[in-house]
Amino acid sequence: MVENNQKGCLLIGEGVTVKGTFSVPDIVTVAGTLEGDLTAREIIIESTGFVKGKIESETLDVRGRAEENILAKKFILIRNTGSVSGVVKYSEIEIEKGGHLHGDIQSNI
Repeated sequence: MVENNQKGCLLIGEGVTVKGTFSVPDIVTVAGTLEGDLTAREIIIESTGFVKGKIESETLDVRGRAEENILAKKFILIRNTGSVSGVVKYSEIEIEKGGHLHGDIQSNI
């Protein structure tokens, strides 16, 4: 049975690979691999996580890797273990020492 605090959430565990289009109303946590389109209110990519494709969220917290087309409508946080590359659009950004950002960067969306 799903707990109330888990409704509308998705967890992709370490060692799990999924491909496709995912629209999640609340929080997505990726510790494995996701290839495809991902839309959610909040996306957390753990240090073991990798997301490749079209990523769209209000807030994005990257400890692992995110590649291709990324849109963070409010805020993107790239942690010291995080790497983001591709076309990156954001409103606000924070990059911890050690975090990496590469590609076509566009602010003030």
